[in-house]
Amino acid sequence: MRARTKKIVAAVSVLMVVALVAYVSVLVVIIKNINDEPDGLPQITAYAHGRTIETQPAGFCTIDLSQCAQIGDVYELDVPEGYPLQLSLSKEVSDAEWAMLAVYEDADGNQTGEPRFFGAGESLAVTVEAEPEKQLVGVEIHLAVGEGSEQGLLIWSIKTA
Repeated sequence: MRARTKKIVAAVSVLMVVALVAYVSVLVVIIKNINDEPDGLPQITAYAHGRTIETQPAGFCTIDLSQCAQIGDVYELDVPEGYPLQLSLSKEVSDAEWAMLAVYEDADGNQTGEPRFFGAGESLAVTVEAEPEKQLVGVEIHLAVGEGSEQGLLIWSIKTA
């Protein structure tokens, strides 16, 4: 192996280690906060068909979603076909930029969904409308947290069918 190739491999290796350390550091802080103060993380309230649940983040991922860790539960809330799902966001979520992915399934089992993006302060609540001849099967909310190399995504996950 040539000297230049060895230097490139060494540099890439160092960058990968630094990125991994940053990711693990942020993850440790988030898990510590959950263990020390479970109510310290932002919450999202979900309502459908007469039932309400309070949700905490289910996961933390790198900003590119290449690495994820489960830090909480995936919540379940039955949303019958034809009914909407209503989400109320805590101020920490609504005051930031966030994204929502609603996933629907048709009678043939094909799943579709498109992300919706929200600006800071745009919405304290959102209604996920029913779609004709499709069942809402799940919703994810993504919120970017941290800065620079310590940036990641908190992810709330609600299974609805």
